[in-house]
Amino acid sequence: MYKFSSSLIYFAVSINIFAVMPFKVSAISDASCAETSNKSNIKNNNLRSNFFLFTDLQGHWSKSFVESLLSKNAIRDILVPSDSSNLFQPNRSITRKELAKLLEAAFDNPKAPKITTRLEEAATKAEALVAIARELNLNPNALTTPQTYLLSMYRDALQVPSYAIPAIASITKQGLVSNYPDPRIINPNSPITKSELAVLLHQALSYQQKLPAIPSLYAINPDRQLWDRDLSKVTRLEVSISKRKVTAFHGEIPLKSYPVAVGREGWSTPVGNHRVLQTIEYPAWQNPFTGIVIPSKDPENPLGDRWIGFWTNGKDWSGFHGTPNRASVGQAASHGCIRMYNEDIRELFSQVTTETTVRVSP
Repeated sequence: MYKFSSSLIYFAVSINIFAVMPFKVSAISDASCAETSNKSNIKNNNLRSNFFLFTDLQGHWSKSFVESLLSKNAIRDILVPSDSSNLFQPNRSITRKELAKLLEAAFDNPKAPKITTRLEEAATKAEALVAIARELNLNPNALTTPQTYLLSMYRDALQVPSYAIPAIASITKQGLVSNYPDPRIINPNSPITKSELAVLLHQALSYQQKLPAIPSLYAINPDRQLWDRDLSKVTRLEVSISKRKVTAFHGEIPLKSYPVAVGREGWSTPVGNHRVLQTIEYPAWQNPFTGIVIPSKDPENPLGDRWIGFWTNGKDWSGFHGTPNRASVGQAASHGCIRMYNEDIRELFSQVTTETTVRVSP
């Protein structure tokens, strides 16, 4: 009875050992082919053992993504050099040079812009996200208010660099972003690590249906926002005359800042607390001196195509509006109004209501 039990235990243990070891059984009749095949299998198994025996990946959040990604030989050769030990180094930062090589190996997209400068510097997470969004040909203009969307997704969205906002919003909308340990903290300006990039590349290739999808607790849900989008309307606008900018707020949360032109000397923008009184899409403009009217949608209309009025003395008005004179934005150049780039006033126009307050400070 004791010998039978011992043998049974030994047999069971043997089965478990073979169950976790990658192996392949094949019938080969030719001896020379068998010898060549064995050498090849030894080499392949040595590479494959790296998939499963990275000691610093055991229990790591990225493990399943890394193992799946390394099935792509070109990517594996970059992420796991032939002389590497059984360490993946998941927390090592990636240089811009390495990022460029991995993008080429993963996507081979000749139309995407290439990374050619500052190659030895660490790549930031924002840079990697923007680059991959381009490789996937995601439309950066898919969202009309990308910063508002990012604010509804990430607690640190205000740290996203301006150049990266549209691309990161588009790649987030596709559900391709994973953040560890908190999905809502993107850390856009931190160096991206090997594990973070591996997960991001895997998700991108899965999006292209080149790798199987893998669920993750750390993947952002693009449809689950921090707050209802209806509550992200602009409730307050704060204008700084000296800084030549206006900042939009939802409650106490700053949503976005825009450059503006303010009143020139002798035509100062009215300082104080106001409220949006009227909003007009495609306003006409009447010259206050000659009475000549420039109709709406005229490219020479000094109001652009949006008007947000917030002050009047019953005769004259001050408000936010677009301008055909883009060079004036950032200057003290108006007759008391606040000029904005046309694309900025359109975005702001879609978010304000007659309940929005306006505070103008020197």
